Amino acid sequence: MPLVQWISDFLSRRGLQEPDGRPLFAYKTSSEEFETLRQLLHGLNLGQHAHPEYAQAWLLFAAEWWKREYPGGAWRWGPLCEAAGQRKVSHEKTRSLVIDGRRQWRLQTTIKSEGKRFIGLVAVNGGLPMRLVESAQGGLSGLLRMVSEQALRYNLHDEQVHQAIEAQAALLPACYQQAPVYELLENLVKAVLHIRKTYSLQGAHDPISKLREECPQWEELFPIALDSQAAASLIKGLVKGIVSITPQSRRPPFQIQRGLRFSSDGSAPVYELSFAMQAQAAREQVAEALGTTGAALPPHFQLLLRIGEREYLVGEALLRGEEYQLIARPLPTIRSLHEPAQLIVSRWGATLHIANLPGGEALSPDEPLIFENAYPFARLLAQGDALVKGESALALMPAKTIVFSEEGEARELYDCLADEQVLIELPAGVTRLTYRKQPFIVTISTSASHHPEAYWQGDSLEVLSVPGLLFRGKPRLRIEQATGFTSHAPAHELFVRAQGKEVSLAQAKAPGLCRLTWRKDGQRLMNNRAVLLPEDASIAYVPGASPFEGSVRLRLWPDIPVHCENEQIELKRHHDGAALILQLKSIGSRPATTVPLCLQWPDGEQRLTLPFPGYGVTLLRNGIQLKSNQALTIEDLVGCRALLMSAQGAENWLVRLTSSGDASRSTLSQEIRYTGIREIRLFELIPAIQQMLSCHPRLDHVVQLELIHSHQTHARLQVGRYSTQLRLHSDREMASLSDGGRDLLLDQEEAEDLVHGLPLAEPEHDPVSLPLHFSEQVFTGNWKVSLPDDAVGPWLLYTRDDSPLHSRPTIVPSTANDLSKPLSPLRKALCEANGEERMHLLRATLRLMAADPKVEDWQILELLLDRLHHLPLASLDICQALIREPQALAMATLLLDDFSSRLAERLPCELPFEWLLIAPEHWFDTFATLRQQLAADDPRLLSLIRNDIQSKSQFLSRWQPALHFIFDQGLHRSFDLQSRDVGLFLKNPAVLTTAWQSHLFDGENSAMQQMFRRNPAETHQYPGSGNTDVGAFLKTPHGHMLLRCSKLPANDFKLATVMLPFMAAFDTYAGRGRQWQADPARLFSLRNARQFDSVWFDSAYQLGLAMAQAASMQK
Repeated sequence: MPLVQWISDFLSRRGLQEPDGRPLFAYKTSSEEFETLRQLLHGLNLGQHAHPEYAQAWLLFAAEWWKREYPGGAWRWGPLCEAAGQRKVSHEKTRSLVIDGRRQWRLQTTIKSEGKRFIGLVAVNGGLPMRLVESAQGGLSGLLRMVSEQALRYNLHDEQVHQAIEAQAALLPACYQQAPVYELLENLVKAVLHIRKTYSLQGAHDPISKLREECPQWEELFPIALDSQAAASLIKGLVKGIVSITPQSRRPPFQIQRGLRFSSDGSAPVYELSFAMQAQAAREQVAEALGTTGAALPPHFQLLLRIGEREYLVGEALLRGEEYQLIARPLPTIRSLHEPAQLIVSRWGATLHIANLPGGEALSPDEPLIFENAYPFARLLAQGDALVKGESALALMPAKTIVFSEEGEARELYDCLADEQVLIELPAGVTRLTYRKQPFIVTISTSASHHPEAYWQGDSLEVLSVPGLLFRGKPRLRIEQATGFTSHAPAHELFVRAQGKEVSLAQAKAPGLCRLTWRKDGQRLMNNRAVLLPEDASIAYVPGASPFEGSVRLRLWPDIPVHCENEQIELKRHHDGAALILQLKSIGSRPATTVPLCLQWPDGEQRLTLPFPGYGVTLLRNGIQLKSNQALTIEDLVGCRALLMSAQGAENWLVRLTSSGDASRSTLSQEIRYTGIREIRLFELIPAIQQMLSCHPRLDHVVQLELIHSHQTHARLQVGRYSTQLRLHSDREMASLSDGGRDLLLDQEEAEDLVHGLPLAEPEHDPVSLPLHFSEQVFTGNWKVSLPDDAVGPWLLYTRDDSPLHSRPTIVPSTANDLSKPLSPLRKALCEANGEERMHLLRATLRLMAADPKVEDWQILELLLDRLHHLPLASLDICQALIREPQALAMATLLLDDFSSRLAERLPCELPFEWLLIAPEHWFDTFATLRQQLAADDPRLLSLIRNDIQSKSQFLSRWQPALHFIFDQGLHRSFDLQSRDVGLFLKNPAVLTTAWQSHLFDGENSAMQQMFRRNPAETHQYPGSGNTDVGAFLKTPHGHMLLRCSKLPANDFKLATVMLPFMAAFDTYAGRGRQWQADPARLFSLRNARQFDSVWFDSAYQLGLAMAQAASMQK
């Protein structure tokens, strides 16, 4: 069949004679049509590729392939073109196919002037990829649910919705963290909000049925076809969730969700646990959800999810005004269901607070678990007795459970799940389940009310316990209603059962191991194992004379039997009337690190895992002991922790980070003090180590980490960027991996597809995988540097991004025979062999590019960064050049897709650079250039570009709030986006600066006094001035005035913290930011001051810039 006939038939089946401009996914191509189109394209010869209908058919196929078959990984044309029957298609050819196909389909999608503009158009018209919907259901639904609720609650504008999606992008697989996917997700969220606003679905018994009546074409609002169970479940769940929210309701900012994940191949479902959080939440709301007070939370902290004995970093919180910005971190798939999950608030690796959350309680394998009957993810609803809204439900239970359904037939679905559990579908009505003589009742009804989320809050001990609920004093039960309202269960509904007797919780007297029960209207709603101790109970450690002995005092614990489950530890116990004392001795060849205990309460066993109380430090990585002075990479620190032991009352430990540069004056040092801490998660020190490493330009720099007690170093580690490097042999025909002293010999399977090559000057070229070298059919540990000769310039050799080997890349000289073809300035600079000359050419090229956002080299730059962004940025010359050309860097940030979201956080972490040191004039000039060159006369294009730039700038200002006022000025000046503060500042700058100055310095509740109260000098060590001359600044007119406003003496130790942001602001405005970046000690002092209290620093820096600008305006 000719293509023209196929396209005509395709349109006529949809009642069309020609394309009507809708996105391609909205044509709802069937699987049969997709396969027929594939066969047609494969049957064409090369001559037929020139026909105009080919581009139209090819683009439709490409969009459907993206939706149906995109396998993840790097975004490349190769697999798509192969699927369409093409071989070795040039970048120019695919570009023309996209342009011609877009015109023939009359698509409204803009081909942007930058970014993945062509493959991005394919993605946006394909809609959400089905593999993303199926494989990342938990993370994807969590992201969409959180962003939708946030958009509704905060009335977010379109660009703010996009920003919120980018902020939570870590919940998606890495290959989907791309601008086109964000655009699709933004459209999906806007469709959900439109449905809520347009159709009155609140309170509807079945919102989807009512929506179908009021808007029969409602499914077409979404950039995804609901022809699969996974997609339908995702969208319908979102719609049901969003219509249930009332304006007064408040959802908790953190949510744990457990359930069963079904596979499309019919195999048995697997357990899954996921975590989601809002992108922002009020300070008091965060504190309330965590069961603590706002005053107890620092301005910046980490969030870790503890599941059983493992901990995962899931996010960071940054205080901005009275709200926390919550930044999600990727969480691996958790195939656990029964273990307890708790949220840990941590700072500098030390636990500040442990919180229980809804859905995080330990689940008993002896009680049925009730799930909603949904595909591909069935959410856990209840344990034990349950009242379920719906027509059916799923129950997971032990194989020997007796099942009796009063009104229908229960149906067994799977009988081979983990822990010998079976999965049964329960019908509507009442079903009675009995296991080991314990009866449970599950009632399923379409008129049932939703079961509220509830969880226990109280004073927890910082210890690993099974059961996980371990409280001092009486806990409270916090209830989260489906509408978002929160309350605590009344005392008459809470009971404790211990030693065969049940009493109200209010009357219970520290029963130890027991069951906490919530019973309402005669129905048991919760039944959890817990340990309740007296209010003043504690655990104290008394180290012995060596690392092999010590004792533990369980103060105000009863006299109960205890035994140790490690045969290498001897335990002697006695009770002195006030405490249960455990004397421990490690009898193995190496000292023990932990003590696994089993406590025998009258109602059963409790398992406690305590640190061994021997004096000194034990370093562990994923449970395996490390040697002192071991060399690690930054990535190797993940999973590392230090167990600390010292005498009671002498628990003051110190972590010292030290880095020495080429000159003695550039030695950097930072000390972090800990009091009363038994464990430090060393991986939480990664940002501080990166900050120190990135102050120095050298790639092979190392930071020494020391653990010190009583002026004695007990352990140290050496931390660098790389553990290995790719070594090019002298003949340049072979490469190997070296750890510095010797070449490594990997297993053949591990070495396959490990080393890739990319021509730096032609990043549109697909990366090449280096073949292995064999001798007599045995892998030699080397790779053959066998590279194509169809690309100009040098090749970069690097290990693939998912490799655990963190290797320094290397350069291979050009393999092309013909270097005479014309090259753009950027390609020419990348071809330069001499490193010093290459840097000179790159910087000169970037200066030219900064003046012309339309030049082709911007597309080359974005493609190069897209290919190589997974590598350490310090290893890429183009990144080193960018931080030295602030005008070009500002243009890249506002022009290129994914640059801001992908590199805004990383550039200061990996390079001697700070966004705060870019002069405002560079930003203003960039805004003006973009307006003049891209959107001078077209109002529609102006609106698109303004929204795009606003989204990118706002993402950066999330990390650097002090830049917000600069971006507001740029948008006000060049893009007619009005700002009240900017308008006031431009008319009368003194009015605004005086108001900000008063906020910072005047009164007991000034920003400065609040900063002092957040960081009391008794417990916080204020950073010094480093290699900066605070005294000289104080002698300037502005410095003298600020000193007078602060009312601090000139020799006050807090003065450097107060004044450094002002010093940096005035220098930056004057164009002297490069002086800070070029001096490691000065840059480090700036970073320390901001890290100490970013709330104060950002406010003071913003005022300093405004004061400098005001002074300039007066001149």
